Amino acid sequence: MRKIIYIMFLVVIIFLINACGKHSQTDIVKALGEKVEEIKAFDVDAVMDIKEMNKSHLFDVNIKYQHPHYFKVTLKNRDSQNVQIVLKNDEGVYVLSPALNKSFKFQSDWPLNSSQPYLFQSLVKDIMNDKNAIITKQGEDFVVETKVNYRKSQELTKQRIIIDGKTLFPKEVIVFDAQMNEKMSVKFMNVDLKPKFNEAEFDVEYSMNKAINTFGATLPTFADRNIMYPTNIQGTELTAETIKELESGKRAIMTFAGEKSFTVIQEYVDKDEELGAPEILFADPIIICSGIAFLGEQSLIWIDNGIEFFLFSSDLTPDQMYIIANSFTRATSVEK
Repeated sequence: MRKIIYIMFLVVIIFLINACGKHSQTDIVKALGEKVEEIKAFDVDAVMDIKEMNKSHLFDVNIKYQHPHYFKVTLKNRDSQNVQIVLKNDEGVYVLSPALNKSFKFQSDWPLNSSQPYLFQSLVKDIMNDKNAIITKQGEDFVVETKVNYRKSQELTKQRIIIDGKTLFPKEVIVFDAQMNEKMSVKFMNVDLKPKFNEAEFDVEYSMNKAINTFGATLPTFADRNIMYPTNIQGTELTAETIKELESGKRAIMTFAGEKSFTVIQEYVDKDEELGAPEILFADPIIICSGIAFLGEQSLIWIDNGIEFFLFSSDLTPDQMYIIANSFTRATSVEK
C-alpha cells in the first residue's frame, strides 16, 4: 500500500514539473511582471484575425511602445485596405483616419482600461489579475489560459496566450466566447525590443503625415459607395427610412423597431484638405470587423468605405451593437 502511495506521489510531482518546467506558476507570473517593467520600448508586427459568422477579417497590425506611457497601434484592414491608428501621448488618446485626414480625441484611459490582445502590457495585466489563471509548459513555451476584461463586452470571456519561454514575449493570443468558440486571434512577429523611434513618433500630425505617405489616402468615389443595410436584426424590422441627396453625397436615416429598437444614420464623408483640430468624443475605441469604432454609453460610431455610421439605441447592449455593426460589413448594399 505504501509503495502504491509513493508511486502516485512521484507521478504527481513529475506532472507538476512537466507542467511548468523548473519554475512554479508564481515564478512565471512574477517574471512576466518584471519583464513589463524591464521593457522600455518595442516595435512589433502582428496579424489579427476577427472571426464573425464563420468569416475571418484580417488586419495587419503594428504596435509601438515607448516608456512610460506612449502607445501607437496601426491597423490595416486587408479587405478594404483602410488604415487607422490609435495613439496615446501626453495630450490624450487619439484615433487617426489617414484616408479622411481626420483625427478624433477621446476622454479615455485606453489602452489599459480593458483587455487588448495585441498589447504585451495588457496581456500580463490580465494574467496577474486572474488568480485562477492556468499555466502549462508546451515545448519551450508557456501556455496561459486566463479570463479577459473587455469592459464593454460580456461575449468574450477567456483567452489562451502562448508565451515564448526564452523572451517571455507573447507569440500568439486566441480569444474565446463562453462556448469556447474562437472569436479573435493575434499572431506576433518581427519583435524589436530595442527600436529607435523618431522623436516625433507619437505626435498626431507626424503620425498622420507618415501614414498618408506610407499607405496613401484614397476614398471610394461616390459612385462606388452605397447605403448599407444590417442583416443581423432578429426580432427587429426597418419601420422608417429617409435618404437625402446632399452636395457631398447622401445621408440615410433608418429606424428599426421590435424587440430591440435602434436608429442608424449613414452619411458619405470626404477627405479634409487640412488636418484640423480633433473631434472630441466621449467614447472608447474598440475594434469591429471593419476597423476601429467608437463606443459610447448608448451609441456606436464607425467609418467604412467612405461612409460614417451612427448607431443609437437605449435598448441594445454593447455586444448587440457590435453584432449589428458587423452585419453591415456583410450586408448586400441597395442603391436607392
